[in-house]
Amino acid sequence: MLKEAGAIITSQRRAWRGVTGGQHQSGTCRMGNDPKTSVVDPSCRVHDLPNVFVIDASVHVTNGGFNPVLTIFANAYRASELLVAAWKGGGLRG
Repeated sequence: MLKEAGAIITSQRRAWRGVTGGQHQSGTCRMGNDPKTSVVDPSCRVHDLPNVFVIDASVHVTNGGFNPVLTIFANAYRASELLVAAWKGGGLRG
């Protein structure tokens, strides 16, 4: 995933045995263009529910080898701007 995104240098860590406090739960609301294989569209709007956005870690399906919090923050910021634009532009029903 990292190389496909343009990373030049990557490293791989082996999984630890047992449960640790280092998990980052995500991936319960896959993002995508096809409503048959995803829950939200690329703007984090739930397919077929124009007033419902999911703006959290659940749309970030695959975590890389490092803490995903900055990616989650960046996506939340982007999706929030899209939500506000839809609200101001009349794209949401009040």
